[in-house]
Amino acid sequence: MKTILVVDDNTDNRNIIAQMLKISGFQVVCAINGVHALEVAASERPDLIMMDMAMPVMDGWSATGHLKADPELNRIPVIAVTGHVTQNEINRALNMGCEDVITKPIDFETMIQKVRRYATRHMIVVQ
Repeated sequence: MKTILVVDDNTDNRNIIAQMLKISGFQVVCAINGVHALEVAASERPDLIMMDMAMPVMDGWSATGHLKADPELNRIPVIAVTGHVTQNEINRALNMGCEDVITKPIDFETMIQKVRRYATRHMIVVQ
């Protein structure tokens, strides 16, 4: 079973996304901000991270940058989840290393399709 890390500071958003993923057959772990996401990613090694970009403590932009700079975690695909829907913001997420972007409000059918696509690509290489 693939494990998805859902990162969102908003409890309702986090719970709804987690529930939809669980219904679709994924195991879910959660984090409440970017710092917490880095800790959970290091300990759980999820198959995919769904990263809210606007959060306190450490935002998703910074957390994604840290993940992609870490040789132990940089292979984990990240999907940006954001209400920032301008083309500049979408490009910013992709340039930070996100594989894809899901905009809010979330279309859950599209979300599940993207999660399935990217979670199956993730392979941990043990050295």
